[in-house]
Order: sequence, then C-alpha cells, then structure tokens
Amino acid sequence: MIARALVLALFAAVLGGAVEAQREQADTTKADSLRPVILEPVVVSVTRHPAALSQVPFAVAVVDRDEIVEGRPTIALDEALNTVPGLLVANRYNPSQDDRISIRGFGARAAFGVRGVKILLDGIPQTLPDGQGQLNNIDLADVSRVEILRGPSSALYGNASGGVISLSTERDRPSRLSAETRVLAGSYELFKWQGNVSAPVGRGDLSLSASQTAWRGYREHSEAETRRVALRFSQPFSERSGIVFHGMLAHSPWLEDPGALTLAEMEEEPTRASPRNLTAGPEGAGGAGKSVTQAQAGLAFKRSFRSGGGLEVAGFGVLRDLENQLAFAYIELDRLAYGGRASLSLPKPVGSLPQVLTAGIDVQLQRDDRINRSPDRSELTRDQLERVLEVGPFVQSQLTVERRFTLTAGARYDLVRFTAEDRFLSDGNDSGERVMASWSGSAGLLVDLGEPAQPYLNLSTSFETPTTTELANRPTGPGGFNPDLEPQRAVNYELGLRGRLSDRFQYSLAAFRADVTGELIPFEVPGEPGRRFFRNAGSSRHRGLEAGVTARLPFGLTLLAAYTFSDYRFVDFKTERGVFDGNRIPGVPLHQLHWSVRYYGPAGYWLALDNTHVSSYYVDDANTEASQVSPWTNSVLRSGWRTSVGLWEVKPFLGVSNLLDHRYVGSAVVNAQFGRYYEPAPGRTLYLGLELRSLAP
Repeated sequence: MIARALVLALFAAVLGGAVEAQREQADTTKADSLRPVILEPVVVSVTRHPAALSQVPFAVAVVDRDEIVEGRPTIALDEALNTVPGLLVANRYNPSQDDRISIRGFGARAAFGVRGVKILLDGIPQTLPDGQGQLNNIDLADVSRVEILRGPSSALYGNASGGVISLSTERDRPSRLSAETRVLAGSYELFKWQGNVSAPVGRGDLSLSASQTAWRGYREHSEAETRRVALRFSQPFSERSGIVFHGMLAHSPWLEDPGALTLAEMEEEPTRASPRNLTAGPEGAGGAGKSVTQAQAGLAFKRSFRSGGGLEVAGFGVLRDLENQLAFAYIELDRLAYGGRASLSLPKPVGSLPQVLTAGIDVQLQRDDRINRSPDRSELTRDQLERVLEVGPFVQSQLTVERRFTLTAGARYDLVRFTAEDRFLSDGNDSGERVMASWSGSAGLLVDLGEPAQPYLNLSTSFETPTTTELANRPTGPGGFNPDLEPQRAVNYELGLRGRLSDRFQYSLAAFRADVTGELIPFEVPGEPGRRFFRNAGSSRHRGLEAGVTARLPFGLTLLAAYTFSDYRFVDFKTERGVFDGNRIPGVPLHQLHWSVRYYGPAGYWLALDNTHVSSYYVDDANTEASQVSPWTNSVLRSGWRTSVGLWEVKPFLGVSNLLDHRYVGSAVVNAQFGRYYEPAPGRTLYLGLELRSLAP
C-alpha cells in the first residue's frame, strides 16, 4: 500500500507540473509523431542470417518495444505477444510456473516451463539442450524487440524447435549518459520498479539495468518476489567488427505455488489454492513453492565482410540453483549449462544467380545435479547426476532467381546424448544412457510480386526429445531414464502470403499442416497426483490458418488484429484408457482472436482497447465435454500521456485488465489426475505507472 501511495503521489505531482509545461508548448508535440508508422520491410535475424522480412519464405513476426511496454505491466509474455497469430500464451497467474506457450500446438503439453519452443535472449539459449526452457529470469521491461518464427525450425535450431521466440535487449548506442526508470503499482499489491542507465564507452557503450517485482497474487498462496540485474557492453573494433557481452542475474527468494483446482473448487471460490499445495512439505515450510537463482553470461564476436556475409562466434554459460517444494516431492537441482556457436555466411553465386551460403555449428552441454526427497523431506528417493550433450552442424542457402524468386534451403544433423549417474543405490543401480539423433531439413520459395503481395511456400521438419525431467519421471518408480520414451517428430507444409497494400495497411496469411509422429503426451497416475509422466502418441495432425492485419485509420486510429484457427487431432493414439483416434489434442483452443484499437491524439495523449477471445478447449485426451475450458474474453483498457518536464520525458499511464470482470480460466494442466485442470485468472484489476527518461540538454 505504501508503494502504491508513493506512485499515486508521484503521478499527481508530475501531472500538475506537466500541465503547466504543456500549456507553454501545446503545439510542440504533433499527434502524427505519436502514431505508429508502417515501416519499410524490416531485417530479421531469427533466420540465423540477417534477411529482409520480405524475402523470407517462412512465417515470421516482429514485435517492437512500443508494443511490448507501452502502458503495460510487463509482467507476463501474453501482454505483448497476443498480437501474433499462431502463438498461444496462456497465463497461469502462478508465480512459480512460467506461462504455457504454444506455437501451432507445439509446447501445449507443458505443465511448467516451456516445451517444444526454442527461446533465445540476446542470442543466449534459454532452452536447454534437452528441450526445456524457463522464462522467469526475463524482464519484459528491458526487452526492445521480439522476433517469432512459427512452425518447425529444427533445420535452424535443432532440438525442441516447433517454433522460435528470440528476445533482444539491444538498443541504439547512447550519445551521452542517459537514464530511465519505470515504476508501477496495481491490484493485489502488485509493485514493480525497473531502471536503466547507459553511456558511451569509447567507440562502444555500456548499459546497466535492474528491476524488482513483487505481488501478493490473485489466488491464495501465490505471493512472489523477483529481483533482476543485467549488464550489456559492446565494443566495436572497426566499422565491420566488434564484441558484445551480455550478463544477467535473477533471484526469486520464494515463489508460492497455488496449484490447479477442480471444477467444483473453482466455481465455489476461484481464489483458493489447492489444499495439497497449502500443506506440502514439513510443518512450517510454507507449502508448495520454489526458490530459484539464475545467472547467465554470453560473449559474441561479429564481423561483416565487404563482399557480403559475415562471421559470428559466441560462447555462453548458465547457472541455475533450484529448491522446489511440490505436493508429491521435494527437489533440489544445481544446473550448469554452457556452449557455443559459430557461423560463417559468404556470397557464393551459382553461375549468374546470387546466393548466400551459411554454415555453422551449435554445441550445448547441460549438467544437472538432482536430488529428490519425499514431500516432508525426510526420505531420499533419488540422487542422480544427469548430463546432456547436443551437437548440431548446419548449412543454409538463400538463392535469388531473376530478383523475384527467393529459394531458401537448409539441413542440420543433431546428436543429443543423455547420461544418468545413479547415486541412490539402495534400490539398484539405474545409471544409463540414451542417444537420440535426427536429420532435419527445410526448403522454401518466395515470389516477390512487389509490396502488395509476397506469396511463399515451405516444407520443414522438427524433432523434439523428451526433457531430462520427462525421461526421469518413470511410472514404475526407479531412477535412470525411461527406456520407452522416444523423440517427437514433425513434417510441416505451409502456404503463406503477406504484403502491404498502402502505407496504411499490411497483412499476413498462412495455412499449414503438420504431421506429427510420437507426440509427447502428459498423464498422471492415481498414486501421485500432480506428478507428470509422459508417453508417445502414435501420430497426430495439426492443421491451421493464421491471419494478421495492421491498419492505420483516419482520425489517429490504428487497428491490429490476429486470428488463429487450430484443428489439432490425434490420428492414431491408444492407451489403456481407450482409443482416442480423431480426438482433438487437449490444451489448444480451436479459435483465437485478438484485436486492438488505438487512438493517438494531440498533445501526446493515447488510448488503447485490447480484446482477446479464446474458444473452448479440451483438457484431456478423451475430450470429456463436462471438463472442457469454457470460452472466454479478456478486454484491457490502457491510456497514457507523453510530455516533457525540464530535461525529462514523462509518460504516466494506467490500465484496467479484464475490464468486464469476466470469470475465466487463464490456463489448464492437461490430463491432470482427479480433475485438477484449472488455473483461474483474476477478475478486474487496475494498475498505474510512470516512466521517466532523460533528454539531451
């Protein structure tokens, strides 16, 4: 409450001073300068070789900083990425679990963390070589750009690449010492502070940012606090070469875990926590939750050549310390992950046809020291050292034919080796090794018909190994790795079209089909509710349509819209519980629609209304009608003002989430035992914030 009062007081003081300043310079800020401008085709790097988006025969979306932070709490990814078709970000509103992220159905199975989607932060993989990823160390307020590649991408990134999300914190080089800060308070004792200081250093620059986020939470037993600090340093050696260093430290002292609810519990009181999560652990332990600290660093050298192409060499390392109290176990995990990448791009004409050829290799290693105990921590149940090695050489070609045709092709071979050293020998030695390998490929053709239309088609493949956690969780109970669990593989066919009809209207369309074999499906057993086990489905088929529109309308209005149709079904899947052929894959809605209308007025004022609609979806393989998640709509109203006071740019803002106060399910736990599928979202919430940025004197 004190923090909120301080923000309100500061907000009022700034408004008062800014009004006077605005009277003196009412015409200095033009409305047109605040309206989004549809730019020329941007250059994207998520394809591993910088290329104009208009020449990429794959579904790629770019989200810029204004879309990420303008008037937003910057707490969860769904705030910024709902405008991307084909991408589902289901907010659990559970601080101890990451958002459930799915791209074209890949990743929908995740009960925690991220699966099936490759996550990069400043080029440093947040996805480990075994395919599991984490997001709780990422501060959205520090992110300047997000690139999303939709569809199987193993030819580019190897394991767990049903899609790629690449986040960047890089900003323009400052010409002088500059500072900015952002403070926000809201419902359920939400408080967040974030600050950044940057300065030129020689020919390069140095940037330091820090943040703190605290929240009591909408539900019982969902209190959280996270602190982050990040450092970025760049040093050019010449106009064509230089190094960039990124470092980050994130610490969450204790993130409470309210768990999922049954339908009856949710309808009676959606703010409650699961009873098992309240009593988890020994007496006085505080229930289910986790403490996590993560540190990471990366150093990259880049050089561009006068003749075209370039060289990039990078190394990175990640340390993660986790203590996780669950309802069914207590887990201690010490993780070390490190690796590197190298790639070389050169112009290699094929006769008279221009071609850019890129070749490289990725190497990642992971070492997990895992100890599992009984829920009351009195009994050791597992003591195991797990190692994962992934090696992936790759090659890509981009060939231009008669200027209008761009042909892209790539291939990659990945070898993933899992080893387990069992140190809990009272139940026998379950040490072992699993080796999983795969060739992946992609090919795409784009026809440039000018700005109005750029049709493309592509064929791509992906493979996804089980994670170490999924391999280690064996229904039969012993240590080691599950010998029956195999990688999931997919072949994707896509036809797309994008273009710009004028400087006020641009669009994208995509239709795809992915044939998946060995789809990794979660399940639970009666004796251990809450603990996830996995098995392979025979085969499944993902079919979908995606559409996105950005329109700059008269009277200072801008419209953004994104629609996704997702028909994902089992083709051949049988278990001891039944035959599920033809059933829809749980956890993914058939329809998803997001639209946003924004007004940019005179004197720096702006107003935005965001609306997200998600259709019903099933939560189990049997497609039980009674337990499916009901359709829901979430409306968010945001407003703000941009002005200047002295040498500071001042941007007060406010927002109302779930404007109509609907009761709905933010996310679901697929195939949960005893019907504990549902993770409720909050009702109407309010937040208020202020941004300050220093201006040049």
